[in-house]
Amino acid sequence: MNGTHSNGYRKLLIGCAAGAGLALLGGCNTSGSNASGSQTVRTSAETAPTDLQLLCASKAAEELQIAGGNVLPVSSARSGEAAYQVNLTYEGGQATCVIDESGVVQTITPV
Repeated sequence: MNGTHSNGYRKLLIGCAAGAGLALLGGCNTSGSNASGSQTVRTSAETAPTDLQLLCASKAAEELQIAGGNVLPVSSARSGEAAYQVNLTYEGGQATCVIDESGVVQTITPV
């Protein structure tokens, strides 16, 4: 390449890099303002892995003899050092399930 083309190519690369950088920064909101006006609640609680939540739901359907087996996990949180509490819902009620990290269900309690 001659000097003119290489200089234009370099300017194009610099322009693209600058544009990409601005696009990334434009997506960040560090001002703390919320343009939509709605409030978002964030928690620092550690949730149970999906497979453990689904295992709780399955075991609860069996143990509570839920017709059709339609038990859904709705929330979960760490319960002690090596277990999780999973909150479940089903037609006609709710239950909690405590499951350890290895997938052993400790308790299922209707609420």
